[in-house]
Amino acid sequence: MHPWVGLSDEVRLGLLTEWITPELVDEVLATCGRQDSNPRPLSSRFMIYFVLALALFQQDSYDDVAENLVEALGEMDQSIPNKSSFTRARQQLGAAPLEAVFRRVAGAIAPPTLEAAFWRGMRVAAVDGFVLDVPENDVTRAAFGGRADSAGQPVGFPQARVVTLTETGTHATIDARIGTFKGGGGEPALATEMADSAAGMMVIMDRGFPGVALWKAYTQAGAHLLIRARTFIAAKPMEILPDGTYLTRLNLAGQRRSHPGGVTVRVIDYQVDGGETIRLLTDLLEPEAGPAPELAALYHERWEVESAYRQLKTFQRGKAEVLRSASPELIRQEIWAHLAIHHCLNRIIMRLADGEGLDPDRVSFVKVLKHTRRSVVLQAGRSTRRLRQ
Repeated sequence: MHPWVGLSDEVRLGLLTEWITPELVDEVLATCGRQDSNPRPLSSRFMIYFVLALALFQQDSYDDVAENLVEALGEMDQSIPNKSSFTRARQQLGAAPLEAVFRRVAGAIAPPTLEAAFWRGMRVAAVDGFVLDVPENDVTRAAFGGRADSAGQPVGFPQARVVTLTETGTHATIDARIGTFKGGGGEPALATEMADSAAGMMVIMDRGFPGVALWKAYTQAGAHLLIRARTFIAAKPMEILPDGTYLTRLNLAGQRRSHPGGVTVRVIDYQVDGGETIRLLTDLLEPEAGPAPELAALYHERWEVESAYRQLKTFQRGKAEVLRSASPELIRQEIWAHLAIHHCLNRIIMRLADGEGLDPDRVSFVKVLKHTRRSVVLQAGRSTRRLRQ
């Protein structure tokens, strides 16, 4: 029997398997139609854990990741499949199961006692996006696109775009979408797709997002909005309110303010230390429901999503690292794995913080990441010893 066949797959990710359980993985495989008809060393269940481990050990080779999972059996040098075998198994698995794993584990995690995660009883979340460099080839360039100079020539690597709905108090990912660098409506279109996941939340966005379609999607889903806008947007007051804020209409390009297709927004203008004017738009039209000073202070919670992206892009993935996958399907598979791992790491942080009565920001992401990596290797070693016995 191949030495990997008898090894319990669920032990391979140590601490993370509390949330990504073998039962969850089997349900995902059944839903996606990826169950194995016959036992094989690179089973679909094993490959889900292996792809997650590739994200956890981003800078390691396939062989190194395999050894991290199973450590050293006596004949392991002859038994670990080669990279092409792993790649074929990843292709057979596809991206859908990893997306399904992410969607099963993702979500808000702040308990009601974490006051920093809430505003006036509403959970606070932020929508923003980032890009990830992917390997350069004709297929990835055509699928994702990338930056170009004034002559239209490519600059740098092709890039995949990721937009997330993130809980600001914990950096936990509630929802996410993967898209291309250009086309498809960009970040606003991807953000609009996540509106239903924001029901009941106060959602903060930066100035790249204001738009009628997005506004309607979130407010109709039961979310409240606080979005920064450029100062030429919503610039003509319809009604000045007692606190100095005003109501106006946000319309599609070319529409009159009276057009029924638009939306009514409240505009809050303020300055920080006498600097540039910051304009915020909100659907909280009554000053009593959303006092301007409170909303101005709340907007700065948006920067928590940048900290979340730094965790994933700089520490988990590795600074300036290009994703290892060379085809669009495997690139999406790899990104979903990174998102799932990042979410589980923040669950660990939340558990540690809650147990000690700390703000999650006081718990080092880097230390948790290193400890989790060590736990994978140590637990793999224990399972190897059990297999020998």
